[in-house]
Amino acid sequence: MAKNIKADKAAKNDNPALHLKLAAFTPDNFTCFTDSVYNEKTSSYVPAMYSQLIVSVKTNPSMCTMLISGILSLLEFISIALSVVFFIRIIISINKSDIFNWKNVSRLRWLGAALTFSFTCSLVALIISNYELADAFALKGYSMHLSELLSITTLVLGIISFIIAEVFAIGLRLQEEQELTI
Repeated sequence: MAKNIKADKAAKNDNPALHLKLAAFTPDNFTCFTDSVYNEKTSSYVPAMYSQLIVSVKTNPSMCTMLISGILSLLEFISIALSVVFFIRIIISINKSDIFNWKNVSRLRWLGAALTFSFTCSLVALIISNYELADAFALKGYSMHLSELLSITTLVLGIISFIIAEVFAIGLRLQEEQELTI
């Protein structure tokens, strides 16, 4: 009876869904298809190359990397929440026809910083995850990489926010100089 309980606990811990990892690959040789997938429409196997896949691999992350990943996820969530708050405050200011002021410049800068920080947190967490996966998983004929897993949308939006903030700041400085010359 005790053996059955231990076996049940081991079976629960071996659930493949608990160890899912997303991996991105580049084939070492693009000319030969060494893998295949089953095509249900034609009932035959067709040549295939992997670029992304989800695998169930047991990795042994250290307590430090788990803690860092958790903190990075929390910081990423907080920075995205702050980004939404700054964006809403900018929209409210625009709706009140109070567009070109120093508060909006500051809000745009904070929005850019929060979005850029969010990207940085996700990048570091992805590097840690990829490092752990590379120690536990490899495919013959493929190289693991980050490029397909990394979304640069938040970085681009952050940079755009910084650019718009600087355009607003230059416009406000020119406006102030013009008011002083009159």
